[in-house]
Amino acid sequence: MENLIDTFGEGPILFGLALCIGMVFGAAAQHSRFCLRAATIEFSHNIWGPRLAIWFVAFSAAVCTVQLAIATGHLDVSNARQIAAQGSLSGAILGGLLFGSGMILARGCASRLLVLSATGNLRAIVTGLVLTLTAQASLRGVLSPLRESLGGIWTISGGRSRDLLAHIGILPRTAALVAGDAYCCRLYLRFTVATRKAGREQL
Repeated sequence: MENLIDTFGEGPILFGLALCIGMVFGAAAQHSRFCLRAATIEFSHNIWGPRLAIWFVAFSAAVCTVQLAIATGHLDVSNARQIAAQGSLSGAILGGLLFGSGMILARGCASRLLVLSATGNLRAIVTGLVLTLTAQASLRGVLSPLRESLGGIWTISGGRSRDLLAHIGILPRTAALVAGDAYCCRLYLRFTVATRKAGREQL
């Protein structure tokens, strides 16, 4: 990687990696119909359907991969902004409520709306545009003072205070093992359900 950066520069390499990741994500999200809103609805109805299964597989795979990389020393997240900087629990709670409400009203999460926008869905394009403008206004625009005041209600310091595993006393390798087991179990259950469904259709 260092040789590629020295040859082509950091900008083109980051652009190429972002392009590849975006293409893989778009293709996978479109094929699997990945959507947090749909998974939330299935969970609220106590239905372990395909949308919830896809979200669970993606989440457990991400946790397993990251914690395994941390446990083996290939990844250091101690200086990551999400952990090292000061955090806001009030911002997370209020922002989560607003995001969840908007996701239900817009009939799709941000990831799903992005994929639908690429297919030419006008509703998704308009919703994505409103989402982008509102986020920019909250970050540096007219809504920034309101965001900062709400975020300052309940704050926590950076470092171990924002590390959930440190609070509950679980090592990264243990988290990776649990997430890996959950990932395998979910894949097995989905394969079993698909096999039984195919058998019933043949009958």
